[in-house]
Amino acid sequence: MVEDKRLYPRSRVRWPVTLVTAEGTIKGETEDVSKFGAFIRCQEPLNPSERLLLSVTLPVGSPLQVSAQVVWSNMADPIDENMPRGMGVRFMW
Repeated sequence: MVEDKRLYPRSRVRWPVTLVTAEGTIKGETEDVSKFGAFIRCQEPLNPSERLLLSVTLPVGSPLQVSAQVVWSNMADPIDENMPRGMGVRFMW
């Protein structure tokens, strides 16, 4: 089993997201979220250090929009559900 090295607790939630980048938009879905970041499942992960505007469709209310920066990216095809294609982002509050 892999040790979880996260500093902050995360909630496992699946919310639709739209990533707005300099090259266009990408659709995805959150896997888990903390107050400082999230893992975003998507077919076209961005490179680390890229900045984006993240628009999260919440279950109620208006979408949440926040600037974010890619911290790490998994561009390989997923081997299983434990390592899906996507990226970890840090919120830029």
